[in-house]
Amino acid sequence: MAKRFFRNNDPNNFKDLGFGTQVSNSVKRMLNADGTFNVIRKGVKGQGVMNLYNLLITMSWRRFMFSLITYYVVANLFFAALYVLGAHENLGGETGASGMNSFWDAFFFSAQTLSTVGYGHIHPVTLFGNIIAAVESLTGLMGFALATGLLYGRFSRPNAKILYSDKAVIAPYKDITAFMFRLANMRKNQLIETTVILNFSMVVERDGKPTRIFENLKLERDKIDFFPTSWTIVHPIDENSPLYGLTEEDVNKGNAEFILLINAFDDTFSQTVHSRRSYKHHEIQWGAKFPTMVDTPENGKTVLRLDKISETEKVPLPVIIVEQE
Repeated sequence: MAKRFFRNNDPNNFKDLGFGTQVSNSVKRMLNADGTFNVIRKGVKGQGVMNLYNLLITMSWRRFMFSLITYYVVANLFFAALYVLGAHENLGGETGASGMNSFWDAFFFSAQTLSTVGYGHIHPVTLFGNIIAAVESLTGLMGFALATGLLYGRFSRPNAKILYSDKAVIAPYKDITAFMFRLANMRKNQLIETTVILNFSMVVERDGKPTRIFENLKLERDKIDFFPTSWTIVHPIDENSPLYGLTEEDVNKGNAEFILLINAFDDTFSQTVHSRRSYKHHEIQWGAKFPTMVDTPENGKTVLRLDKISETEKVPLPVIIVEQE
């Protein structure tokens, strides 16, 4: 297969994206749809704090808020348990006589101390209680300072919110076919000088062993100056394309994956932003095209229907005769 579809069969000339050629064929995909890599790092110790910071900055907002709430509840439960170690002697002004009522008094006093609100109805009366309250106040100040920094870091971190079509298509293109997918900017900010790099990955037989190779795909247009609407990325499948002559069965058998990188300058942050995605072989629709996303203008403005970005229409593909080498 490699000699037929990849004319340059010299191993030293194959493109390497950084994944290596010995990627296991059992890996579902190298690049997830959300732009993250399917790589697990093991065997490195001593980077727990930095890894925790990176995890808290990059995790989803749902997981981040759940982590903050969990920390807040666990911290209050911990300090409430310390307050009740000495029964009713550590705190004064409690309303609960004993048992769980006393514990909940200690819990809500802990919440007031941790947040430095301090209503004053319940107060520490022993040396042990005052020490715990002082430690908790310091813990609360440091904890909220860290939480504020993490929130600022998450809000201020520039990123591109690019909306991609769920599937790529093999569609008619002039007298041949082309690999296409569609994308659009989800935000109202302006992206300028937007560029795209598209690579094709496939497992082929080389020296009797399955080897994953990478080929850069030439695009009809790989850069646009402005990105106000949608953009259909087109790779013509001509005689110079690595996809030339490949059938749907060949692409599926080779566990093919299309890996793309978007670079753009965000004028809101005055920084370059990136977006990554990949399309696996089962996410390609053969014999389809993308209909328009633009509706009738309203008040002189173009209407871009983002909910139609993944809509496709079935079309027949032209019959192309591939000469056997």
